[in-house]
Amino acid sequence: MSTPMDKACDVLIVGGGPTGLMLACQLARFGISYRIVEKNSGPTTQSRALAIQARSLELFAQMGIAQKAVEQGKHAKAVNYVARGKLAQRISLEGHGQALTAFPYLLILDQSRTEQLLIDFLAQHDHTVEWQTELVSLTENSHSVLATLKHADGTHERVQAAWLVGADGAKSAVRRILDIPFGGKTYQYSLFVLDCKVDLPFKDDEGYIAFSDTSFAAFFPMTEGRCRVISMLPQELSDKEQITFGDVAHGFAERMQMDVKLSDPKWLSVYQSHHRYVSTFRQGRCFLAGDAAHIHSPVGAQGMNTGLQDAHNLAWKLAMVMSGQAGRNVLETYNQERLPIARSLVRTTDRVFNLTLNTNPVARFWMMYVAPKALALVLNEKHLARFAFTTISQIGIRYRTSSLSRDASLGTFPRHAPQPGDRLPYVVFHEQGKQVNIQDKLKAPAFHLFVFPGTQTETKAQALQYAADRFDGAIVVETIPLTAASKPLYEKLGVQHGGCYLVRPDMYIAYRSAAWNTEHFAHYLERFLIKAEQHQKSSVERVRIGV
Repeated sequence: MSTPMDKACDVLIVGGGPTGLMLACQLARFGISYRIVEKNSGPTTQSRALAIQARSLELFAQMGIAQKAVEQGKHAKAVNYVARGKLAQRISLEGHGQALTAFPYLLILDQSRTEQLLIDFLAQHDHTVEWQTELVSLTENSHSVLATLKHADGTHERVQAAWLVGADGAKSAVRRILDIPFGGKTYQYSLFVLDCKVDLPFKDDEGYIAFSDTSFAAFFPMTEGRCRVISMLPQELSDKEQITFGDVAHGFAERMQMDVKLSDPKWLSVYQSHHRYVSTFRQGRCFLAGDAAHIHSPVGAQGMNTGLQDAHNLAWKLAMVMSGQAGRNVLETYNQERLPIARSLVRTTDRVFNLTLNTNPVARFWMMYVAPKALALVLNEKHLARFAFTTISQIGIRYRTSSLSRDASLGTFPRHAPQPGDRLPYVVFHEQGKQVNIQDKLKAPAFHLFVFPGTQTETKAQALQYAADRFDGAIVVETIPLTAASKPLYEKLGVQHGGCYLVRPDMYIAYRSAAWNTEHFAHYLERFLIKAEQHQKSSVERVRIGV
């Protein structure tokens, strides 16, 4: 087995699932050289992760693929609670996200189709996944990572990369090689996930969460007339090595105490759910993302979506460091921002999952009859419903404690105004006679400085433009004058007499000001970004290093 001389790339991505694909897509947008390798022979043909949350669709919109996803999927209309075979409560999922996002719903779309959308995006940017290519080993030095890859024909290849990202799933080879702790537990219950046709005595286009005295099952409508079924594996099957459709279908109706029939299976998987997350998302020049960094129960359809957010958060930081536009200290914010999200998500889903599977009579009664009605009452209250939607859809994720968000606000803003570390809100206003969503202005892979002159003079706005221009294309500047049409935008952002908002490439607010202090703004930028003259020097150094 030969080992060719080291080949160089900026970033080596290990793992070709949704997380790795999203990272590759974002790096392609920034024009960064990378390789993405996957040990499997091709993308999944199975449905696997089924739900795409609003925040993920906003990322897809930035990439220009959201409409394709929406056309291929279907909206989840409602979730119904079923207790001992009888409908106990209907929870509508419609309308809660109106005016909060351009995608105020949960989209049901097979993971196989989601992956294909990302693969097609890569193809349009002249990139492909290197299938049947496995990471064997890696070592680090002061300026690069040296990785050994094994190809399908048994040959080995050495790759030199400035940075390496492990997006290689729950059994991550990258995490294992780096010996990063993956703390948590494995649930005692085994679950099965099944895609099949389901005959239920209820509407076939809505979801159902069913409880019996001894078991639990969830039913979610899919495309092509099929349904996703998640349920507990019967205890008598726990020691059987190979579980078949016949095993789980036999006695299913009796276990669930309901009139239900399973047929025509397409995919079946049996697993023990875990709740774990890593001690750090970064070690030296290596990063972890997606299931390689955190795994949890299927509660809330958060898994794949969280991996997509990991990738999007990391990609722009790596890209701007590699291009010499940002200092390496910006990479420290990846762990600062994403580790707390993973920790909170694992703990929350763990609590709900344990309560869901608890067969104690008191807990079961609470889940069957009390929780559904309490949830219905919550969603009938507008503010609580909006809070629930922002949490589950992930549009409510904030990075206010990140070092990128510190000392990043100047002047007085009303309480409702978004703060540094918040996602740029969805605001629709009119511009040149057309309806515009402010988020749609974030297409370019760069920071965006929105200048709101209000009633102030053009000279003050131009000073901000000059400060931004010194950072060599890292910042796109747009001035939005105060008019009757743009007034709703000014009001939503809390801009009263003029000011600015600087938005990160991932749609989160980096800086805001209600004053015209160019020195304060420039000082903030200099903490993370590199001026043009410094950028030229760092580019020469990067060429000298050879990556």
